[in-house]
Amino acid sequence: MAHQPGTAARAELTLSGDRAAEPRLAAVQAELVDLTKDVRRLGELGRGALGALVAVDPTTLDAAVADGQTLSGQIEDRSGQIREQILLIPGSGPAEELAWSPETRARRDAALQATTTTAGLESLWLRLAFGAVTANRLTTLLVEHDKVAGGAADLGHKAKYAAGLKELTKADKIIADSRALRDALKNTVDVSTLTQWLDRNAEYDTALRKLFQAVIDSSGKVTAEVRNAAIAERKAHDLLPANTSGLVIILAEIGRGGLNQAVIGIEEARGQLQAAIGRLTIEPDVSAEPGASDEPAASDEPAASSGSSAAP
Repeated sequence: MAHQPGTAARAELTLSGDRAAEPRLAAVQAELVDLTKDVRRLGELGRGALGALVAVDPTTLDAAVADGQTLSGQIEDRSGQIREQILLIPGSGPAEELAWSPETRARRDAALQATTTTAGLESLWLRLAFGAVTANRLTTLLVEHDKVAGGAADLGHKAKYAAGLKELTKADKIIADSRALRDALKNTVDVSTLTQWLDRNAEYDTALRKLFQAVIDSSGKVTAEVRNAAIAERKAHDLLPANTSGLVIILAEIGRGGLNQAVIGIEEARGQLQAAIGRLTIEPDVSAEPGASDEPAASDEPAASSGSSAAP
């Protein structure tokens, strides 16, 4: 009847289970800390890719994207392996409430939550980084087309029509490659401006080719076919944009926006992972020994009487 009121916690009942789980949870925590380093490195690769895109450095951009693709896959694989280790901690299962204290279960739950924070990083990196690389390659192709088509026109001014036709064949190949890359982007971004640019340049290339061929066929004489081809070439030329600078800016923004989203997603995953690891630092109380009592130590002093005794 003198037993002091206590709590429902009975640490001695889960002591052995908590002690068995503790080394495994500590090992998992170390694995998750290393995983955080990998996620941080992935974010650095994303920022490096952004810098390469702005600097129009396709070599560095391709290298950063390739490294990020490999690392993002390794991160998701490692997360799965850590999750398997957590599920195999001694005491896991339907009876874990009897084997573990609430603190141990909370740490296990935090560890499981941590392994889910990296889900989707690989697909995020692939989808958005691919858009950046595609936009960068398109920029290179557009600039190259301007040079090739302009070179063909210059050859025509010098009456080198056969050589001009060869250059226009190169321009056709560039337009075809650009359209293939355009198709890869159209499911995620608006490519209407790009499509219009490609169509108008293809129409001009076709008109210029017909003019060159008409002059060759007429042996340099001004025939009705040559005059009609010259008029068509001039009309197609007038529909061309003055230059590709505006489109290059649009493509750069497409790529930059995609990589920005990837970097943001990576940083969010890293923050969630670190928060989960922080919750793992809650240490369970495994210091209690079986048979320990919540009762206060008995005092050596005699108990005070509640009343005074009467003299006999």
